[in-house]
Amino acid sequence: MSLNRIIPHASAGYIEVVFDGHEDWMSAVQTIEQIVAAIDELSIYRILLDFGRVNMHVAVAEAPHVAKLFDAFANHRLSFGIIRAGDARGAETIAAFADGMRSMGHSLEYLESAPAIEHWIRQRTKLARRAG
Repeated sequence: MSLNRIIPHASAGYIEVVFDGHEDWMSAVQTIEQIVAAIDELSIYRILLDFGRVNMHVAVAEAPHVAKLFDAFANHRLSFGIIRAGDARGAETIAAFADGMRSMGHSLEYLESAPAIEHWIRQRTKLARRAG
């Protein structure tokens, strides 16, 4: 079961997404819809994706399709900070997702330490709205 949380940090200019538990296609789609709703409501285009506690059930080969779906829902260029999963399979899937997002023009940064996370949070970039 997916217990994902989406936490807006409007004053800091980012949305935090904590993936917790079972993550499969259905939960990925639901989470993407929630993230996009938060982006549209808050006009925030920086997203911190924390995969540290995820139990990944999306195959590596499926991850680029998840990225395409995410890109199709998003009307903006996004900037991602990514905290990787602890297991190798989850990390491979997340890397394939990240490569897909990067190939579609989104920026991303892997955050490997607490100082790197803090630095990413303090950055405040303005991203242009993407034409539909």
